[in-house]
Amino acid sequence: MAEANGRLVVLATPIGNLGDLSERAKDCLREADVVAAEDTRRANKLILHVGGAASLTRLDDHVPEARLEEVLDAVEAGKLVVFVSDAGVPGISDPGARLVDRAYERGLCIDSVPGPSSVTNALALSGFYAQRFAFLGFLPRKRSKLEGLLEPYRDSTFALVFFDRPERVERSLEVFESALGERRVAICREMTKLHQEVRRGLLSERGALCAGLRGELTIVVEGKTGG
Repeated sequence: MAEANGRLVVLATPIGNLGDLSERAKDCLREADVVAAEDTRRANKLILHVGGAASLTRLDDHVPEARLEEVLDAVEAGKLVVFVSDAGVPGISDPGARLVDRAYERGLCIDSVPGPSSVTNALALSGFYAQRFAFLGFLPRKRSKLEGLLEPYRDSTFALVFFDRPERVERSLEVFESALGERRVAICREMTKLHQEVRRGLLSERGALCAGLRGELTIVVEGKTGG
């Protein structure tokens, strides 16, 4: 039986600008007994920034199940345990979903502190109609697998959002054009940081759009429009 005050909190962190850390998030990090993080160095900077004193434990995609259980044991013992990803909302492209799923199985108290998301921020910056969208995460490297992933969206009005690296994005957009036809695309770079940039154009213009790209990228491909 979990102690009454033990909690697991899934906490969103800034995607680039520390000024986006909410007051509620700061309070939670200050009060935390344990912070579980993909990258403990990044998490430690946040803890120092808010004046917290939590102990840190690494929790990435490669940790064994036993490590997850150790983190949840702390919750069961009455501790306030906070999970943060590298940036943005945890549970997306990180081990957060595994942790929360196991916490539910153990009957533990789970809460969240919402905040910045590179996915929704890129959609807002794109200027594309996105009442409906699909998040594809990091794309498969193999062309045939990427083509298979895109097939259901050939005639879809869903905007598509994904993460990519500067050295790969031009090739990715070539596959998008081949699989979906001509679409508009927005490449959002270094969002909320000093060198934030949004490059918009057509998939067929990918050469110019991708020239000299650096930094963290979130890409939005517009859904099918017209008839």
